[in-house]
Amino acid sequence: MNLQIVVELPSDPQPTYHLTVGEITAHYRDVMSVLDAHGISHEQTAAALGLSPTTLTAYGRGYGTAAHRTIPAATIDRLRDIATDGYWRAAADPYRAEVAGDDPLYFVPVWHAVNAWGLLKARHPHPLRALEVADKCGGWVRVGWSMDPLTEKLPPIDEHAARRSRWRKSARRIYLAFGSNVEDAAALLCGTADCCRYSLWQFSTEYLPWRLQVSNSQVLQLEAACRALEASDEIRTYESDVRRPMADLEDY
Repeated sequence: MNLQIVVELPSDPQPTYHLTVGEITAHYRDVMSVLDAHGISHEQTAAALGLSPTTLTAYGRGYGTAAHRTIPAATIDRLRDIATDGYWRAAADPYRAEVAGDDPLYFVPVWHAVNAWGLLKARHPHPLRALEVADKCGGWVRVGWSMDPLTEKLPPIDEHAARRSRWRKSARRIYLAFGSNVEDAAALLCGTADCCRYSLWQFSTEYLPWRLQVSNSQVLQLEAACRALEASDEIRTYESDVRRPMADLEDY
């Protein structure tokens, strides 16, 4: 008698946007490894944050050990900013060459991210990096240099990048509306994205290894929250058990 045994393989793990303390510690170590890979020393990082190197070391200790300290969400956000800045600087290097002096000569279009006042905030050959910087400071992107004299604006971006840009622009409006109450604004954003404070930064980044893709329903809800807040209306967020199924169905 032949028996057929059907083994049900586990489905792919679903992403979780609510990190445990152990996951926060593991991610912190990943951030520190990126900083080190781009030549930013432990001491330089500590100085940029106004912390002691010993405190940074404690953040990376194993959870449950006596020396462990959980890094504050705002601090790891700042660390990720420093690390990704280092990454994007290194990514731009192959596309430039020093010719007869200190001014670089670029062989690809260079995009300028400017703030709301038109002041230059960053320049980079990758248009999505320039767009990320511009979105976060309320500005726009313009071409700084191109071999094609007709190139005046960003090339078309896909729908996923467009959603991330809309999210960043709306998130900035929320932070501006809340003024100095930064954590209250972050709490609203976390409620919209159904994530914890430690995951929130990842919805705004173009750095692929740490990026979380924002959904269409999350963007629409955040834009509605912006309109309500700017109209001085009460902002109501959907409950998690309603929002998650709606996000799953958004592509149908």
